[in-house]
Amino acid sequence: MKFHHKILIGASIGAIAIGAINHPINVMPCQLLSPGAKQMCELATIPDTAAAAKSGFVLAGTLTAIGLGLFAIKKSSGGNHNLIGNLTASWNENCLVDHHNLNPDSFNSANTVGELYAQQLMERLAQPLPVKSEFRWNWLIYGAVGIASAIAISNPTTLQTIAQTPIVKPTVNAIHQVTYRTPPAIADVAKNMDSIAALAIGHAEGNMTASGQYTSLIHGHIDPSLIGGRRVLNQGWCSNYGRGGTLEEANKGCLERTQSRVNLIASRMEKHGLPPEQHFELFLNILDLWNQASPRVSDVAPKVAGDLHKKELRGEDLILTTRVESFRDETTGQLSAGGLFNICSNPRNQAHDFVKSYPHKSEQWRFACIRWDQNRRATAIRNVLKYRGYLR
Repeated sequence: MKFHHKILIGASIGAIAIGAINHPINVMPCQLLSPGAKQMCELATIPDTAAAAKSGFVLAGTLTAIGLGLFAIKKSSGGNHNLIGNLTASWNENCLVDHHNLNPDSFNSANTVGELYAQQLMERLAQPLPVKSEFRWNWLIYGAVGIASAIAISNPTTLQTIAQTPIVKPTVNAIHQVTYRTPPAIADVAKNMDSIAALAIGHAEGNMTASGQYTSLIHGHIDPSLIGGRRVLNQGWCSNYGRGGTLEEANKGCLERTQSRVNLIASRMEKHGLPPEQHFELFLNILDLWNQASPRVSDVAPKVAGDLHKKELRGEDLILTTRVESFRDETTGQLSAGGLFNICSNPRNQAHDFVKSYPHKSEQWRFACIRWDQNRRATAIRNVLKYRGYLR
C-alpha cells in the first residue's frame, strides 16, 4: 500500500471518529422537540458536524503522516544490516546456474569445480556493495505537517481540537491569558442579534447553531413542555412561547425581554459575591434560566450559586449544580419543573430514556430529568462561548 494511501485511510478514520463524537453533542438541543421538529433541527446541525469531521481528518492525517514517516526512517536506518547476507545467499543460489557469466581466465588456474566456484565467489565479494537509493521521507513529513498546519490555522474547530490535547493545552492556556477575548460589558450582552446572550440562549433553545446560523425551529415550532396541555407556538431565537408576531417581531421581543432581566441578575450575583464580569459563563446560564423557566428559578439562582461557591464548587460543576438546585421549591423542598416533567414523561422524547429506571415522579426521577436538560443547555452555552473565543 502506498504511503499517501495510508495517510488518507488514517485521516478518514479520524474524520469518522471526531464526527461521530461531535454529532450527539450538536443534536442535544433537538431532543426535547416533537419528532418532526426534532428531525429538522438535527438536519440543521450538519454544518457543525461537518466542520468537526474536517478537523478530525486534518488532525488524524497529520498524526498518521508523522507516525508512518518516523517508522520509515527507523526501518531504513536499520535495514542494511542483512544486505551482505542476502546478497551472499543469492550468489550461492545463482553462481553455478549463471555459469555463462564466469570469467574464462579462471579455468587456467582452477583444477576443480570447487576451486572455480571459490574463485568466482571471492571475485564477487571483492566488488563494492551496491548502494540502495533511499527516499527522503523527512521531506514528505515536513510537507505534510506544513500543509496540515496551514489548514488548521484557517479552521477554528481544528484549532480548538488540537488545543485540547494534553501536550499542547498548557501552552495554549498561557497564550489565551493574553489573547482570549474579554467578555463584553454586561449591559451589552443582549444588545442585538449578534450579541453573546442571543447566541447562547438561541443555541440552548435549538433555534441557532453554535456559529449563529438559524435552524428551522426559529421560524416556529410547538413547545414540547405542553404546560397546561396547551400546544403553544414558539418563534424567535428565545422561543417566545406563543407571544405571536412575525419572526422579526419575535426576535425583537426576545431581545427586549432578555434585556429587562440583565441588570437584576447582575446585581443579585454581585450581592452573593459573584461579580458577573468575573463569572460570565455562570451569568449567561442564569440568564438562560430566566428565559427557560418560571421567574422563581432565575430569582433564586444567584443565591444558590453563591452558597455553592462558598462550598468550593467551581467551573462546570458550579454551573450545572446551580441550574439543577435552582428548581428546588423552597416551600416543599422538592425539585419542581412542570414543563420538563411533561417532556420526561413522554416516551417519544429522548429525555424519557434517562429517567425510566426510576419510580415515576420520585426525587431521583425529578433530579435525573432536570439534570439531563440543564446539562444539555449548559453544554450548548459553553460551545458558543468557545466558538466566539470567550472561553478556552
